[in-house]
Amino acid sequence: MACKWRCNCSCGMTSVSPLHFLSYHVYPACVNTSGILGFCVTVAMQATKNNSELVDKEIEEFLSCFKEKIRCLTREAFNSKVTALIKLKKCKYSHLGDEVERNRNEVVTQQYRFDRLAREIEALKSVTKSDLVSWYQTHRSSTKKVLSIHVVGFGKHERDAEVTAVSGAQSSSSANITHLKFLPSLTDDFTCIKDIKAFT
Repeated sequence: MACKWRCNCSCGMTSVSPLHFLSYHVYPACVNTSGILGFCVTVAMQATKNNSELVDKEIEEFLSCFKEKIRCLTREAFNSKVTALIKLKKCKYSHLGDEVERNRNEVVTQQYRFDRLAREIEALKSVTKSDLVSWYQTHRSSTKKVLSIHVVGFGKHERDAEVTAVSGAQSSSSANITHLKFLPSLTDDFTCIKDIKAFT
């Protein structure tokens, strides 16, 4: 298996169904890391079927065309989606553990907004289609920051040439893997970070 994780520095939710043909699982999420808002697209796929860089390209193409999808929404369709999201946020927890986890997360992140859902619902009631289009254009501009993480499996199914060479000497179980192997990129338009301290 390979996992493709992509984070854009902005906050939002999208549908990524055009990517389903590439993978087992595709899902978006909002992230708030130390006060930095972002949205991410995660793709889990078979490493033997698609290259993770192809998936990265597909994500970028989808996000580029999604702007037009938003712009072409009718007012009724937009309001319908907002109403559906509000209803989703108003749903009561089916398990007590879900509510505990949400409140625990507020404490762990030291944000203490225990009324976050109520605030989000109020914000959704006032949002307009033009607000969304403007926001999306701003956060998909040339100044956007993107973090793209590719995690590729280890073994014969991932076509790792080194596995064949060492298979007679040791087991290929994850317990014997003591370091990460940085795979070369098929393109040159990226920065490979191997040393976080040196990069920052």
